[in-house]
Order: sequence, then structure tokens, then C-alpha cells
Amino acid sequence: MRSEANVASSDCRGLSCCAENVVIVVGELIANAARHALEPESCDGGAATAWLGLVRRQQAVICAVADTSPCAPEPQWPGDLSESGRGLRIVEAVSSSWGCTPPQRSGKMVWARVLAAPDL
Repeated sequence: MRSEANVASSDCRGLSCCAENVVIVVGELIANAARHALEPESCDGGAATAWLGLVRRQQAVICAVADTSPCAPEPQWPGDLSESGRGLRIVEAVSSSWGCTPPQRSGKMVWARVLAAPDL
């Protein structure tokens, strides 16, 4: 997953203070897809698949991960000693906005918008 996140950061050329947050967001979105959507039993016997997309729009990068799970993501409030459950809260903290397309039988797309100031 780290290599996908590092490739994602290269799309931040010309935007300052963006690459690190893009890497964080991409890593969390991919980890969520891998954990919750790519399990064999959740894919109705078909091939487990996820797609990563990055789009640069003016002073932001949109990070999106589509997967075959029909379940919408739900931010959790894990206990202090929990080892998981913080991913969407992290995405929420480092992005300006995030969301999910309406889930369908074929899956959904989770996205986050990472803002940056232009490089001078």
C-alpha cells in the first residue's frame, strides 16, 4: 500500500504541503477497501477488486477509491486502546471534505479532497 501512496504524492507537483496528506488519505482509503471490501466472502465469489483514482483540481487533489462492497463506510469512535477504527477520522482530519457515492450492488466510491496552497 505504501507504493500506491507514494505514486499518489507525485500528482501533487506544484502544490505545497499536499503530498504528505495525499499519502495519508490514499493509505487510509486503500487500507479500508482492503480490510472491509476485498475480503473474499464480501465479494459474492467474484474477484476482489479496488481502484484508485487521483484528480488534481486547481488547489486540491481528489483521492478516490472504488471497491465492490455495497456497504457505505461509517466513521467509528474506537476506544483508547483499540488497534483499528480510526481511518476515516484520520481522513476527516487531513482533508477538507470526504464522502461516498451512494452504495449499489456493484459497489461504491469513497473520496476525499486534500487542499494545498500553491507553490511560490
